[in-house]
Amino acid sequence: MKELVVRDYVKRLPPGALPEGGIAAWPLADAERWLKARVPAVFAPVAGSWVLLVAVVAPYVLTSGWSGAASGGTDWRGYPATVLLAALPLWYRFLPVPAVPAALVVAADAALSLASTGSLDRRTDSGHVLELAVGAWALMGAVLRLRARRRQRALALAAAGQVRFPLPDRAPESDGYRGFRQFYLGLALCLVGVAILADGLVASLSVPDGAPAYDAVGQQGLALLLLVTGSSVYGRGHVAYRAARRLHNESQPALRVGVRIGPNGYCWLYPDALTTSARPLIAYFPKDRDTDQAGRFLGTSSAYGPDDGHYDIDPHSEPFEAVLYGVPCEGAEIAVEYAVIERSAYRAQERTYAAVAVAALLPRRHHGLGRWQPADGAVRDATRRERIREEERAKREREERWEARRREQDAKRTARPRANPSVGGRRPQSAGPKRWDGGGSGCGGGQGGSGGGYGGGHGGGHGGGHGCGGHGCGGHGCGGG
Repeated sequence: MKELVVRDYVKRLPPGALPEGGIAAWPLADAERWLKARVPAVFAPVAGSWVLLVAVVAPYVLTSGWSGAASGGTDWRGYPATVLLAALPLWYRFLPVPAVPAALVVAADAALSLASTGSLDRRTDSGHVLELAVGAWALMGAVLRLRARRRQRALALAAAGQVRFPLPDRAPESDGYRGFRQFYLGLALCLVGVAILADGLVASLSVPDGAPAYDAVGQQGLALLLLVTGSSVYGRGHVAYRAARRLHNESQPALRVGVRIGPNGYCWLYPDALTTSARPLIAYFPKDRDTDQAGRFLGTSSAYGPDDGHYDIDPHSEPFEAVLYGVPCEGAEIAVEYAVIERSAYRAQERTYAAVAVAALLPRRHHGLGRWQPADGAVRDATRRERIREEERAKREREERWEARRREQDAKRTARPRANPSVGGRRPQSAGPKRWDGGGSGCGGGQGGSGGGYGGGHGGGHGGGHGCGGHGCGGHGCGGG
């Protein structure tokens, strides 16, 4: 039976888990300034992308997309701006850096369209005005986000000080796999989209003079979907890979922080694990591949006590202490080292390990976490030990029931009767010649073996039927008269 191992989060980091040189704490006032440096909620990545998604639809409806008149064929001049306009919601959400030039192109194209048309079509003009507004809004939001990112990075570096630390030895090497699948999938989608678009463009340019113009609107639409999706997926994978490379290729600043797990499984960073009034700062979501739960052995339960903060907690109810490696800001990759208690029903002592996880910071704002109250370390320790004893007792009872069931099955197999070959009153058949048990050993034995009359005839005939032959010595031969 496989040994059951349970790991619990430790409230305070043991001294052996801290790197040499001292880790700076994150003062609550500095953490509040870091939190206030975020962009307004309307320009947040998730909210802003939804606003753009709704706003982008109106220009398409009012300007009838990018298709031109039947005599003029397909409009190729405005197609790049159309693709960028459709990509703005996703790029604003995941790729704020390329969203800046994309928004500039969209706004400039809308302004040129308004200046060059000179028509009285209010519907088309309204669409271009909305397109200009969407480009300007996206440009302002992306610039504010990049400015907030730089501001948060500067505040975090100031709190961490000038000392830099290497990552823990057992930190998962996320730069060897982070973003690879998105990178290649997005690149494949973009290549297919370019091939479809090139086919339509070649067909449009190959139309002879005087012939009807080639309609490539369908190819443009399919290529738009592939290019928007592919560029977003490709860019996201590229950004994730670069963030992982920066984390692993350079020494990083470090801060003592608190970590608390939210109801949906996201881990939230706190300024520390002791201040109950502190607010969650930013979230990350570590996957199994990004976590090493037994990275470094720190000691057994005899080396630490509840007075040192060495007791397990419920990470959903209160934060636990950890060391943060990296610069906390939107889109950055970080490493978090914390302590876990590993216990088993068959071990006399608990073991403490330094676990480490790497993950990208996520621009989430809703956490669903309220105020917390610290647990009593002694009570938690006593409760944990009582739970261990209950688990051991339950495990012993399960094993005893299993052993008793096995012995009962063995006893039933031992006491089971063997099969009787003479079932149903049948006599066993001999392998040799059949013989009747009624006469002597000769030809028609019995009382009339050699005498005549009724005795000999009957005896010889009856015995000879199964002895020396029914019609030989018994029936009509020796026994008969």
